Amino acid sequence: MVEFSLIIPAYNEEHQIEQTLKYVREYLLSEFLSFEIVVVDDGSTDHTSDVVEKFIEEHKSKEVKLIKLPTNRGKGGAVKEAILNHTEGKVRCYYDADASTPIEEIKKLLQAINSGYDIAIASRALPESVIEVPQPYHRQFMGKIYNIMLRIFRLTKFKDTQCGCKCFTENAVKIIFPRQKLMRFSFDAEILYIAEKYGLKIIEIPTRWRNRQESRVHLLRDPIKMFLDIFRIKLYSFLGYYN
Repeated sequence: MVEFSLIIPAYNEEHQIEQTLKYVREYLLSEFLSFEIVVVDDGSTDHTSDVVEKFIEEHKSKEVKLIKLPTNRGKGGAVKEAILNHTEGKVRCYYDADASTPIEEIKKLLQAINSGYDIAIASRALPESVIEVPQPYHRQFMGKIYNIMLRIFRLTKFKDTQCGCKCFTENAVKIIFPRQKLMRFSFDAEILYIAEKYGLKIIEIPTRWRNRQESRVHLLRDPIKMFLDIFRIKLYSFLGYYN
């Protein structure tokens, strides 16, 4: 069995993905005897898959795999597909294609997993977190309001649900991801809600983080979707979809 699986969902990342792959692969080679990096091309309309295939060929890298989705499912859909069907690590982590969380921060999450936690999530919102390049003010404000709403509706107790670096034991994966319903922005909050519902041990760990300037967040449309997703999670829970 593979010791560690790193899942990188990617949508139109042709200009970034090669640099990220080189960066994370070099680090994982120094830390693990066995690992896999699974890039999920989430229906990209650019040359993301071509870049990944070229990287695999040039580096003769058996530990890097490419999964191509025929259409765009959303980040949550890409993660769900890979973590359930294309990985086999004892610990499985999903990680943003822009490497906004330095890969070295993974070590802290894995230490928590090894100490008995089922899930470890990187957080930008704790006092010890170090934000090297901050988000624009409107993005920070939107994120804070969203997390306040999550706590008001008792969906999660965590201060940062959206940081794109989270690690899971194999058992946690089997409990959470078959029950996941949301496929886009709010899937992070949903999987943490499911995890807490089933009594899994979760720890939020301060991280270093640097904002990527190219944001795909739509400032009018996406906040509406985020808040509608809060009600969807409550509805799905009421209807027993997470049972």
